[in-house]
Amino acid sequence: MEQEDIYRELIRNARELKENEEIEASGIDDFLKGDKIKLASLDDLSGFFRISANTLVHKAEKDLWAIKENKGSFVIERLFDPDTKEALRI
Repeated sequence: MEQEDIYRELIRNARELKENEEIEASGIDDFLKGDKIKLASLDDLSGFFRISANTLVHKAEKDLWAIKENKGSFVIERLFDPDTKEALRI
């Protein structure tokens, strides 16, 4: 099962639980979403080169990522060309 499929499954299940008032769907982190990764430790950055304070390059894919703080944790997000919607690569 692909990461995006797992993410969609989690959201779908969270919505079903919300209907039963057990949890809210917004409580599910988007760490499995393909263009954003929630960092658990510095080991999560082993597949990247840091090229500036907030910019990374994926070692294998050669695409650009940004480091951002999100609600007290850190995430890395893939950068896209706003016109073509393609991932930015070096």
